[in-house]
Amino acid sequence: MGQSGVWVGLFRRSPLAPTVFEVLPGARPRVRAWLATQRVATAWTRDPHAPALEAWALADGGVLAVARWARAEVPAAADALPSGLLVVGFGAFRLLTAVLGVPRPTRPLPGEPLSDLDALRRAHEAASACSPDEIEQAELLATCVDRPTLRWVAAALAAATASRPLAAGAAAARPTPGPAPRPSPRDRPPTTGTLAG
Repeated sequence: MGQSGVWVGLFRRSPLAPTVFEVLPGARPRVRAWLATQRVATAWTRDPHAPALEAWALADGGVLAVARWARAEVPAAADALPSGLLVVGFGAFRLLTAVLGVPRPTRPLPGEPLSDLDALRRAHEAASACSPDEIEQAELLATCVDRPTLRWVAAALAAATASRPLAAGAAAARPTPGPAPRPSPRDRPPTTGTLAG
């Protein structure tokens, strides 16, 4: 398939943002079935005036399900996200294509940083649905009610990933031992300042 942009009828690059991929309709049940078996952080929004959103944190982004509804006579706003399933992030795309057994591009896509697929898999296996960072990532994805917000979130997640690149090799999966961080006493007021008088 090479760089064609459609990978075996499952994914295609989205015009919404450079790091966003659409899951084609025939592949959505397969992706959702895989997501249902994973221990990843999830978030969702149900606002009567916005699309229903479900988000799963995955690698450097995640998966976003958008369900729009409107009366037939009301046209969609220009910035509205279409209903569907979106993959946000190059790492999330690479991980999904690998676990689903989809032939993927052999070279990096335009703008894609090099990543180690084995390190992506190890990081995913070590992921926790209770991790504050992953919960925040899922919640951030669940704010994408329109195109500008999705572009902003995709860019923010890409920038965060660029600032902490995924290291290759077995050492990347294990944290280096060191002194434990000192707990901060958040339940006690400061001894000086405005609260102490």
